[in-house]
Amino acid sequence: MLISVFSPLWFIMFGCDAALVVWLSILLRKKTADQKARVMMIIGICNLVYWVFYKVMLAKDPTFEFILATELPFQLCNLNMIMIVVAMNWRKPALLNFCYCFGIIGAVLALLAPDPGFVNVRLLHVRGYGYWITHHILICQSIMIVSTGFYRPKYKDLLKSMLILLVLYFTMYFINLILRNVTGLPINYLYTFGMPGNSILEMLYRILPVYPIYLVPALIALTPVMMGFIALGRIGDPCPDAVQS
Repeated sequence: MLISVFSPLWFIMFGCDAALVVWLSILLRKKTADQKARVMMIIGICNLVYWVFYKVMLAKDPTFEFILATELPFQLCNLNMIMIVVAMNWRKPALLNFCYCFGIIGAVLALLAPDPGFVNVRLLHVRGYGYWITHHILICQSIMIVSTGFYRPKYKDLLKSMLILLVLYFTMYFINLILRNVTGLPINYLYTFGMPGNSILEMLYRILPVYPIYLVPALIALTPVMMGFIALGRIGDPCPDAVQS
């Protein structure tokens, strides 16, 4: 069965996300913070191992031009997969807020505007089970940070998490410059140089045609969305051991 944006399978996978999040959140809701962190760290590590397996299989795919320098874990969703595991251990509110808000936003945007090579592929093909499933697992992980009662989001954490993103973004810009100079390849982690063929990024560049700052206004535009995430995360009474600012 082929998967592409707004295909039946695309919607089914989001339905599976919702069912999985509800089930695991109910299962973990009355557990201690340590137990919640342990379970979510295991899920996070499994997703990282799965991501590595996916990249190995992608490298063996004769229909895909695999270049190691362009497949490092420096995209936003890859960074979030790593940072969620760290955040579960460190329990810093700003880092948890970053993983919660930008984990959801990054993964959903990736599923709404995927790279052309991952559109209209079979789910059981390496490009299907690798790209699509890793992003859906990330969505579940990000929501569970709050839905399990592990972290009680606060609006004041949002500014710090936005600063974390800006630091990562401009760091990736300079890493891109270095890698481009060393390899001669158009390295483009976090899309600091845009992405031809991606309608969303092309629209943002038309609004502010300057690399790398063309994406900064998008962060401002997404602020109400993230505030909505925080509002949803604050519904109900917090767990006694929830991480709070």
